[in-house]
Amino acid sequence: MSTAAQPIPAAAPRPQGRAEAAEQTASRLVATARHAFATHGFAHVSLDALAAEAGVTRGALHHHFQNKAGLFEAVFRAVDADISTELDRIYEAEPDPWRGLTACYHAYLDLALRPENARILFRDAPAVMGARAMDILMGSGFSIVVEELAVLIAAGRLRPLDPVATAHLLNGAVMAQALWLAGCDGGTEGQRAAAHAVLAATFDGLTLGTSS
Repeated sequence: MSTAAQPIPAAAPRPQGRAEAAEQTASRLVATARHAFATHGFAHVSLDALAAEAGVTRGALHHHFQNKAGLFEAVFRAVDADISTELDRIYEAEPDPWRGLTACYHAYLDLALRPENARILFRDAPAVMGARAMDILMGSGFSIVVEELAVLIAAGRLRPLDPVATAHLLNGAVMAQALWLAGCDGGTEGQRAAAHAVLAATFDGLTLGTSS
């Protein structure tokens, strides 16, 4: 009898559960719709075409998202989540917490104004989702910003202001610049530079001492 090691039979593929299959279908629909909404805009996207491109039935689409507005909101939240992930990476790469926080605000402006993001977040979302769209964007990561500001204020890095009010100021400032530039098709190079300069001046107005 041979003493050579016998090949280990390959494991049989694990049957896909219903929940896992449903999650994959929903993810595929969101990815397909994200590209379509960014390219054509909400009004010009057909659910029949989306379902066909994603390889699902129209009924499956409605099962997961009820209607076109529901699918759009899922796409909207996915764009916001992806931006948040990138901001987390930027913040973690900066050893100074205040510099990291301000870098995130500057980066948000650039990331949100990418054409494929701006059309969804600022051009279509207000019409499709109403004021709730801005509430979601303003609230994204809000509690974390408040916590970071509280630490910086306690450490004497920033003026002794209420951290919740300060977080609203900063989120409102970057959102106002983003809405302005999105309304100008992303703005010119000069307009973008002006928006970043205003953000920088806002940050400078909150600092104490020479640290910024």
